Parts: sequence; C-alpha cells; structure tokens
Amino acid sequence: MRILATESGGIVSVKVIIPHPNESGSRKDESGSIVPANFVKEGMVMLNGKPLLELQFGPSVSKNPFFQFKFAGKKGDKLSLRFLDSSNQEYSAEAAVV
Repeated sequence: MRILATESGGIVSVKVIIPHPNESGSRKDESGSIVPANFVKEGMVMLNGKPLLELQFGPSVSKNPFFQFKFAGKKGDKLSLRFLDSSNQEYSAEAAVV
C-alpha cells in the first residue's frame, strides 16, 4: 500500500493506493470461466491510535483503488490503515504526516 500524507496550514491531505485486483465476480477469463469475486470490502483509518474513518467498498471498485481525504492535523501525526478484502485477506500500513 502506498500512502502520502502531507500537512499544510493545519490541514492534512492523504492519498492512498491499495494494490489489489478487485474482481467483481462478473468477468470471464479467456476460457469463458467466471473469475471469482475478490474485492476490497472494508477499511479503517486510525489517527494516533484513534478511529478517524471507517470505509465500506463493493465489487464495483477499480483495480488498485486510489482514494484521498483531508482532515485537521499536524506534522508527525501517525496514520494506520487496515483494509480487508472479500477473501478475508488483510492489508495494512502506517505512515507519518510530513
């Protein structure tokens, strides 16, 4: 997972890319078989150990999803991100605001 968190004037801008295939379960492969669904379904963003955002996704999210958000914060704040996909695989990362 790639995270960029920058502060300017007391506002932190966060950009996140989650490397994930995000298959909806409705696409067919070259042999005509349906590719099983496998997509990011939920996420949690923690700021300095406290919940900041809870996210819910569905099968229509693109491959390698990108999202961004802003909040009031400062340099040095610690972000922890955790995502869970439909096969219950967990993705997590941490970053400090710069």
